Amino acid sequence: MADATQDFFRGLAQRGHDRRLTALHEGSVRFDISRDGQVDHWLVSIAKGDITVSEQETGGDAVVQADRAVFDRIASGEAYFLTSVLRGEATVEGSPRLFATVRRLFPPPPASREARRRGRWP
Repeated sequence: MADATQDFFRGLAQRGHDRRLTALHEGSVRFDISRDGQVDHWLVSIAKGDITVSEQETGGDAVVQADRAVFDRIASGEAYFLTSVLRGEATVEGSPRLFATVRRLFPPPPASREARRRGRWP
């Protein structure tokens, strides 16, 4: 069975560099993803577009907390990160600037992907 969360973090690690993130001089976000009483931790560090990912319980200029089912939907593009936060399905603590940058790591909202396919989105 596919694991959207694991695949997401592996994909980030393999990406290595993302030109959309070059404006961020340096920062890190720890993702605390819970399931069945257990919490998995990933630390995503970004420095001028270079991305590194490690499994780490501490650190981070910002922290994202979510249930595994919610994060699986975000990681697979079924749900939008920002909408999930606004609904209270995920929480974010720390640097607002980093939060704004981190949301670029996730797939676009489902509606915008469909609009792009139809040629109605810039």
